[in-house]
Amino acid sequence: MSLPKWTNIKHVSDAKRVEADSIAESNPQTSSPGGTMSISITATTKVTGATPSKAVAYAVEDIERDLKATVLPSEQQGANIVLVEGPHNPETYEVRVADGNLEVHAGDDFGFIYGLYAVSREVLGVKDFWFWNDQHFEPVPSIEIADDFALTSKPTAVKYKGFFINDEVLLEDWKYDNDSDKTWRLAFETVYRLGGNMVIPGSGQRGEPHLKLAQDMGFYINQHHACPLGARMFAAAYPGVQPKWPEEEPRFEALWREAIEAQKGKRTVWTLGFRGQGDQPFWNFDPRYATDEARGKLLSEIIQRQYDMVQEADPGAQCVIYLYGEAMELYRAGVLTYPKQVAKIWADNGFGRMVSRRQENNNPRVPAMPTNDGDNGIYYHASFYDLQAANHTTDITNDPRLVAKELEDVIVNGGDDVWIVNASNIKPHVYFLNFIAAIWREGKIDFEKVAKQYIADYYGKANVDAVFDLYEEYWKAAVQYGPNWDDHAGEQYFNHVPRMLITQWLRDKQAPAQDLRWMHDGKNLKEQIEFYRGLIAPAVERYADLADKVELAAISAELRGEEDAAELIRDSIGVEVGIYEHSVAASVHVCDALLAGYDEDWQHAFFDAGLASEEFTAGDHAMRDREHGKWEGFWRNDCLTDIKQSAWVCEQLMGYLRCVGDGPHYYQWLRDFMYPAWEKDVFVIMNMENHPTDREIFAAMKTKWGK
Repeated sequence: MSLPKWTNIKHVSDAKRVEADSIAESNPQTSSPGGTMSISITATTKVTGATPSKAVAYAVEDIERDLKATVLPSEQQGANIVLVEGPHNPETYEVRVADGNLEVHAGDDFGFIYGLYAVSREVLGVKDFWFWNDQHFEPVPSIEIADDFALTSKPTAVKYKGFFINDEVLLEDWKYDNDSDKTWRLAFETVYRLGGNMVIPGSGQRGEPHLKLAQDMGFYINQHHACPLGARMFAAAYPGVQPKWPEEEPRFEALWREAIEAQKGKRTVWTLGFRGQGDQPFWNFDPRYATDEARGKLLSEIIQRQYDMVQEADPGAQCVIYLYGEAMELYRAGVLTYPKQVAKIWADNGFGRMVSRRQENNNPRVPAMPTNDGDNGIYYHASFYDLQAANHTTDITNDPRLVAKELEDVIVNGGDDVWIVNASNIKPHVYFLNFIAAIWREGKIDFEKVAKQYIADYYGKANVDAVFDLYEEYWKAAVQYGPNWDDHAGEQYFNHVPRMLITQWLRDKQAPAQDLRWMHDGKNLKEQIEFYRGLIAPAVERYADLADKVELAAISAELRGEEDAAELIRDSIGVEVGIYEHSVAASVHVCDALLAGYDEDWQHAFFDAGLASEEFTAGDHAMRDREHGKWEGFWRNDCLTDIKQSAWVCEQLMGYLRCVGDGPHYYQWLRDFMYPAWEKDVFVIMNMENHPTDREIFAAMKTKWGK
C-alpha cells in the first residue's frame, strides 16, 4: 500500500470533526435512543482485517493505546475495528458500521492512517493535541456507536502539508518516558492527526537520527532549505576547507550523490538550492559573487545540476526550491531560473506575513505571496528564531485573524501544493498550529469558531470565554516596534536586544550598536537605549495586568473543581505571559542601568542591573516552575532565547559597574549600605569583615531602598 511520488489529485483528510457520545453501559444487540441498533467498543475490541504496512502499524498501536486509556478493562465482548482494503482515491477513507464491527475502508497507507486517527478522535474522544495539552481521560465500560454512524473524508485545500520540527532545542534535550524516540513519534503522530502527510524531521544534521522513524511512519520527507537534498553540510564533511564554488564543485557533488543514494525511492520531496554554511547566503563566504546577476547565475546552474542528478537516480521524483531570504529576492529580480517541474516554496518573514524576512539590518519586505503559475507552496513559521524580535518559546504575537487571512490568501493565490510549517518544539505553539492545520484542511476558516472549539476541547466549555479573552489580550499586549501589522515583538526582543545593548555599552558606550540599526538608526547608543525604553516601558503594566488575569482564570477554574483546566491555563498562556511579564520588566531595568551609567551614578546603575537579573531569572522560573509530571525538564534547554543567559549577562554588567564605582578597594559601598549611619563615615580601618559579594551588596541596597 503506497502512493505515487507526486500526484495532481488533491490529498484528503478528515471530513467532519464531531464527538461520538460515550455511554457507560451498552450492548451490541440493544437499541440506541430512537430505535437505531448499535455496536459497542469495549476492552476486547481489536484492530483486525487487512494486514497493515509498517506505517499503518504505528497508527494501529496508537489506537490500541487509546482504547486502553478510554475504555475500562472488561470481559464484555465488543465490536472490532476492521481494516478493509479496496478501491479508493489516494488518502481517502470511509468509516462505517457493518456486520457488527466498525470498518475503516481505504486504498492506501494514508487513508488507513487518517481513518484510524478519525476513529480515535470521533469515537474514543482522543483529541489531536491530547499529548501536548495533557488531555485527561475518564475511561468508561464501553462506547456505543449507532448502526448509521459514518465518517467520510473529503479533499483538503493543500496537497502536501506538515511540520518542520526546527530549532528543536527543547525536544532534543527532553525525553518522554526516558525515550527520545517516543518524543518524536508523538510529534509525528500529531502531524497525522491534523491531516498532514509530510515532515522535515529536525534541523539539518540534527534531523538524521529521526529520519528513519519518519520514513517508517510513511511520511513524505522534505528537507531543510539550508541542507539541499538532505546532504551533509560541507563544513561538517570537510572541516577547514572553504566551501567555494567552483573550486570545491567535486566535493559538493559527492555529498549530493551520497544523499540521493540514501533517500531515493523513499517518498522524498527533494529540496534544491545552495546556501552558505550556517544558514546564510553563500556569498558571505565568497565576495566574488558581488552582484545579483552573478549570484542568480550560479544558483540557477546549481539547481539545474541538482535536478538532473535527482531525476537520473529517482525518475519522476518531485523537487522544490525554497524562495527564502536571498533566493526570493533573486527570483523577484528575475535572475534566478529553475526547471518548470520544480515547485516554488514561498516563505513568510517569520512573523506571519508573506514578505521577505529581515536579515540583520536589511529589511526590504519584498512581497512573497505565491503567484498562480505552476506548483506553489509555502514555508510558514509558527515559531521563528532571528536573534532580534521573533517568538521561539512563545506563540506568535500578531492578531491571529490577520495570520489566518494571510494563509487564506496564500490558497487564493495558488499556494496549495506544499505547506511546511515551522512548528519548532510544538508544545509552546499548539494554539496557532491548530488553526493553521484547520486552514490546510479547509482552505478558509472562521477563526473564532475554531479557536473556541479548541479551548472547549482542552480547557472545558466553562472556560471558553475566559481563555479566549486571555489569548486576545496576549496579542493586544504585544509591543509594536514597526509600522506593519506583523511588527509585534516576540520574547527575543526582550532578551537579545538588551544583551546587545549591554554588550555595546561595555565595548563603546558612545558609538551606536550597528546590529540594532534595524530597530533604531540612532546617531549614538544612548539614543537607541532611550528609544527602546520608551517603546517597551508601557508594556510592563500590560503584561503584569494580564498575568493577574491568567491567575484569576486559573483560580476560577479551580473553584469549579476543574483542576486540569486550571493547570493547563497556567502551563500554556500562563507560561507565555510569565515570560513576557518578567522579560519586559527586566529590559526596562537594563535601560535604566545603562542610562544611569552615562551619568556615572554607579550605585543606581548597579542596582537596576541587579533588578534586571532578578526579573530575567523570574522569567526563566516562569517556565521551569511549570515542569511537572512528564514535562519535568522540558524547558531546561531554553538556549535560543535563553532567558537565564540574559540574567547572567546582567550579572556581568553588575560586576563591571561595581568595579568602576566601588573599586579598586571595594569598601565604600559596604559602608554605604551595610554600616549604621553613625559608623559609615568613621574611617579608622576601612573594613573589619570580608568584602561582600555583588549579590550581598545588591541585597543590602534592596533593604535600604525598599525595593
